[in-house]
Amino acid sequence: MLWRCNWVKQRRKIINTLSFSSIHTHFSPKVKEISEFSRENTAGPRRAAPRPLTHDDVYSRLRESPSDLKTLNFFFWCARQNNYFHDDRAFEHMVGVVEKLARQYKSIDGIIEGLRLSGCAIKPRVLLLLLEIFWRGHIYDKAIEVYKGMNSFGYVPNTRAMNMMMDVLFKNNLVDRAMEVFQGIRVRNFFSFDIALSHLCRSRDLVKVKIVLKMMITQGFYPNSERFGQVLGVFCRTGCVGQGFQVVGLMICSGISVSVHVWSMLVSGFIRSGELQKAVDLFNKMIQTGCCSPNLVTYTSLIKGFMDFGMVDEAFSVLSTVQSKGLAPDIVLCNVMIHTFTRLGRFEEARNVFTSLKKRKLVADRYTFASMVSSLCLSREFDLLPKIADSIGTELDLVTGNSLINCFSKFGHMSYALKVFCIMSNKDLALDCYTYTGFLTALCLGGASARDAVNMYENIIRRNIRVDAHFHTAIIDGLVEVGKYSIAIRLFNRCILERYPLDVVSYTVAIKGLVRAKRIDEACSFLSKMKEDGVMPNRRTYRTIISGLCEEKDRDKLKKILWECIEEGVELDPNTKFKVVYLLSPYRRDLSEFRSVFEKWKENVFDVSDSCDELAVSAG
Repeated sequence: MLWRCNWVKQRRKIINTLSFSSIHTHFSPKVKEISEFSRENTAGPRRAAPRPLTHDDVYSRLRESPSDLKTLNFFFWCARQNNYFHDDRAFEHMVGVVEKLARQYKSIDGIIEGLRLSGCAIKPRVLLLLLEIFWRGHIYDKAIEVYKGMNSFGYVPNTRAMNMMMDVLFKNNLVDRAMEVFQGIRVRNFFSFDIALSHLCRSRDLVKVKIVLKMMITQGFYPNSERFGQVLGVFCRTGCVGQGFQVVGLMICSGISVSVHVWSMLVSGFIRSGELQKAVDLFNKMIQTGCCSPNLVTYTSLIKGFMDFGMVDEAFSVLSTVQSKGLAPDIVLCNVMIHTFTRLGRFEEARNVFTSLKKRKLVADRYTFASMVSSLCLSREFDLLPKIADSIGTELDLVTGNSLINCFSKFGHMSYALKVFCIMSNKDLALDCYTYTGFLTALCLGGASARDAVNMYENIIRRNIRVDAHFHTAIIDGLVEVGKYSIAIRLFNRCILERYPLDVVSYTVAIKGLVRAKRIDEACSFLSKMKEDGVMPNRRTYRTIISGLCEEKDRDKLKKILWECIEEGVELDPNTKFKVVYLLSPYRRDLSEFRSVFEKWKENVFDVSDSCDELAVSAG
């Protein structure tokens, strides 16, 4: 389809346009430069017929051109020749050229002006090719700029230009604007519908998928097998399996063969929508009619469906069928088996499946790690954690990596936690607050010096990474756990001074450090400080400081804190109450002061109706 020029308003746009204004001027023949290759093909009439362009010759000239602007000019000149169309190599080379020109001229206006001054006639095809180069190079901001320049220049974009712009907008998650472009295409072709369907299926926008598919069929176009598969997948994943059958009917009518992949999606779709019996009936029909033999994907969907519905015997019956047919389990089926055995409490069998992956030449993915970590946590058998760490491969993602770091740190495998962090860093994942929190915990508890841990903490802060109170608490708690109380308290005071986000856990950890350092007066001051800062102590905070006061045998401060607990409505746990009673039992008056409180609290380790002497004996 050729470009259409809006001649009604062309004169006004030529005079008043703000963008691409300079390119409307006719260039002077004096500044026109014709390339060497151009002169060879456009010599006088007595010369022999010009040698036809070949892709190899053009690509060679593009690479040898001394100037980026001349290279682009030559690229446009070749595109104007009869029956010549640039191949992918030429477009790929021009991506790097226009990137450098965009940096040099700062804007598309500058590039167009440079082309005009070098003798290039600025016609619609020039802008279309420039748009295609940016589109192929995924330089979407410049592609949008070129497209807007077309409109301001007075040209109405054709179908190809609008198709490319629609694709750019979809890829930038501007779905509504992309649909506006789609609706604005006067003469849609197959690619208009195909681009829209592809992106809408990825976003699982079922409503828009139905609209575009209906328009496509109405205008005489049918999706290809790949796009039909995407559409069917959207219907099945969203529970509209009945409409999915209609899609299968369209596939048959358009002459596309229905493969086992299609039937597997329908089986999975019925299971997702809770219609297990229909899934089983369809599976049996596949076998009875012989239209399609179920594959491993079909069996895996059925096994997972039976397990989700608690039909364990049926699931294992299907698994036996898989084994009898000699089908080698893939990583998806192994993940389902690990998850299944874990849910049934058969942890040893889950471990056996995991350890067999290497023999099966399968690579564990993030679902494998997640399932195995869950299995180990439930079974409380962590001896397999090192093997999990050694099995971590390229499939590690951010969420799974964070879970593994947390799990390794929690159960004392600090070296493996640090190993996972290194793998995540080398994969260029967008590490977040939880990653760095787990890393700092592993660093502190893994034997690194306090100075190294603090230096790494400060380095992370300097990167302006968005962190929360949990991040600051992790380094403070890690230092407290390794006995570096003074450093931990200095770091906490710095957090207060710098107004970093802190919560009740942060203050509680700082109080724990002061209690362990035998700085009980400062711990009590911190308790008052956190109230002044608007952070209310919780049960763990009071338990920490009361335990410290009991160890110091400071009855006066203990009584004061106890009354605070009563006023705040905080009940002590049995272990803390035991310590309080043990300290106060020799003092009849002090114990009787809190007798009513102990009677009120439900969780008692003593019979408070006993005499003080009996309490003292019990405590002893």
